[in-house]
This record gives sequence, C-alpha cells and structure tokens, in this order.
Amino acid sequence: MKKTFLKKLVTASVAALTALSVFRGVPTFAETVVNTPTADQDITVSIRKTLEIAEGITTPNATFSFQFTPKQVAASGIAGIQTAPVNEVTPITTKTVKYSATDQLQSGQDNIKKESENIFNGIVYPHAGEYVYTVAEQKDGWTAITKDDKKIDAMKYDDRTYEMHVFVKNKSNSNETYISSVYFKEINQGIPGEKKDSQVGNNGNFTFDLFENTYTKDAGKITPNEPNPNQPGDDKLNPDAKSLIIKKLVKGDLASKSQDFTFSLTITLPKTATETSVIGKIGQQSYTFQSGVAQQFKLRHDQTLEFDTIPAGAKYTLIETGTTGYTASNEYLVNGIKNTSLGNQSTDFSVTNILIGEKTNSNDITNTYQDVTPTGLLIDNLPFILMIGLGLAGFVVLSKKRREA
Repeated sequence: MKKTFLKKLVTASVAALTALSVFRGVPTFAETVVNTPTADQDITVSIRKTLEIAEGITTPNATFSFQFTPKQVAASGIAGIQTAPVNEVTPITTKTVKYSATDQLQSGQDNIKKESENIFNGIVYPHAGEYVYTVAEQKDGWTAITKDDKKIDAMKYDDRTYEMHVFVKNKSNSNETYISSVYFKEINQGIPGEKKDSQVGNNGNFTFDLFENTYTKDAGKITPNEPNPNQPGDDKLNPDAKSLIIKKLVKGDLASKSQDFTFSLTITLPKTATETSVIGKIGQQSYTFQSGVAQQFKLRHDQTLEFDTIPAGAKYTLIETGTTGYTASNEYLVNGIKNTSLGNQSTDFSVTNILIGEKTNSNDITNTYQDVTPTGLLIDNLPFILMIGLGLAGFVVLSKKRREA
C-alpha cells in the first residue's frame, strides 16, 4: 500500500517537473507582449514626452521628433513568430510632439507631459510576424533665445534609444493583418534591456514614457512688459541683467546711513538646475549660497547684494534681524510683478518662498527710524525765542519809563 502511494507520488512529481521545464523553456507569445488589444483590431500606440520645466518659466516653442529606423535582429525565439528581415520592415514616418506657451505648468508640478499621435496611423504590414525598429529622439526643433551671442536658456535632449518590437497577426476571417502587440526595450551599450511598461493614454490608447527633456532659463533677463517671454523682442531682452538684486535703504532724520543691518538669505534651486550653488556680490565681495542653506550677510544704506545668474524657478527666503527703533518695509518684484509688505518696529522682518522668475526680480528693503518728539530746547527755535525775549524786555522798559514820568 505504502509502496503504491510512494510510486504514484514520485510519478506525479516527475510529470509536474517535466511539464514545468517544458513551459519555462519555450517562451509563449503572452509572456512576451506588453499590450493585447481586441482580436482583429490594430493596437494604437503613442510616445509620451516629458518636458521638465520649473515654475516661473514660459513654456518654449519646441517640436520634438521621434525617428523610427528598421532594424535587423535575430529571431526572437518566440514559438510561431517569424522576425521580418530589415528589407521587409514597413517604414514608419517621424512622429512629433509640439510645445508652446499655451502648455502651462500645473500648480505643484515640475513637468509637462504630451503624447504623439498614433505611431501606426496609415501603417499596413504585408504579413504576420515580428517587425523591429530603433527609436530615437532627434536633437532639433528648438532654438535658444539669444542676443549679442549670449544665450539665456538651454534644452537638454534625451540620448536614450530603444528597440520597438511590433507583433502582427492574421485576421481570423480575411487575408488582412492587424497589429496585435508592441513593446519597447531601452538599448544600453548596444544591448536591449528590460521592457518598458505602458500606460493608458489620453485617448484610451497605449502610451510609453520614453523620452525626457529638461528646459532651463536664466532668471531676470526679460523685462516685465514683455508679453511673449518665450520669444522676446531684442528691446525686452538683456542677457547681462541681474537675476536678483537685494537693496538696503534707510529713512528718517535720525537714521544712521553707516550702520550695518544683518540679513539671512536662503536660495533653493529648482529640480531642473544643474548647479548646487549660486554666487552673489556686495561690491567686490563674493558670497556663495548653497541651495537650501541659509547664508548671513550685512548691508548698510544704499548697498546691494547682486546675483548675475540664478536659474529661473529658484525661490528665496530673506530675513532681516530686527534693529531697535527701525521699522522695515519692502517693495519687491516677483517675476516682474510688484509687491509690498510692512513689518513691525524693532522686530525681525521676512519674506518667504519668493519666486525668482524669468522676468525682473528685485527686493528693496527700507528701514525707517522712529520720529522723536522734542521735549527740550531746539536750536532751530532759538531766533524766535530771542525775538520774543527782546519784545518782552522792550515792553518792560517802556512801562517803567511811563511810571517814572
């Protein structure tokens, strides 16, 4: 009885292992594809472009193009699927994604995503099988904003390339074919890597996040009255303008114009920035401001802290230490828009999380010294007092003479 049971158990185990090894050794079509559409209907696929851009920057006019080149590869090894030779791979025209000022960055976001049209619009494959392409982004379709050979913006293109595998099947009731499935693999040092996951696109199609571009721009180089910052006129563009100017002023008859006032400034650079710090100058003295780190400095009347170049999209927090008898206020431009604020006497004054945008950015902080009500003799009133005194003295002398007479 026990021997019979053990014999059956061993037989079943061997059979199971054999079956498992067979199925693992032969990859099936279902294990390989990423997307499966309705039978006999072409799958629709798009490329989703990601444009990394910071707040305070107008989206540039740019056209990103994706090129599809037929590629010869060895047989995929998938049972029943023949890989088409390169001369039989149906050409696919270049697909594009366009950006302009109307594509606005949403609050709290740091990129704008857009999709191409269906890659396979108008494509008909002659027979069933696997068709392979190399997909890459062309490095054109955008022009830098330039004046006097000085650029104020930059575009970082995506250098990645992919293999696109297209699987085509015969329709069940005709001699026609349909695009059954598609997947992409990134090519790293000539070797295809893992498959890219697809997502549902805006039109219910399958879309793949393949290419990311980063757009950066210098802050403060465009005047506040320019309506088209992504295509400014020469008279509204100054590559030599400061990205940010912080100025100290004092007011009041008794205010000290030689007194130093203490500040703390924290500049936080945007995600798109390639640098980790910026340089500011007070006269000829340079100060390095690490992103996100508070840096102290001092200013007296009519002194400025100036930054030649800060990436647009950075933000700053400025704190002035309170000084006895002074009330701080400021007038500041945020990406070309005027703002004001008023502090309290003898207390710290601050503005927080202020955007440094593509247009003019400045901050004039004025310390007004308290008025003092006079309680003693003022030299300015001495002539009037003397005149009154002389008048009274004359009156006394005249009165005395009259009595004596």
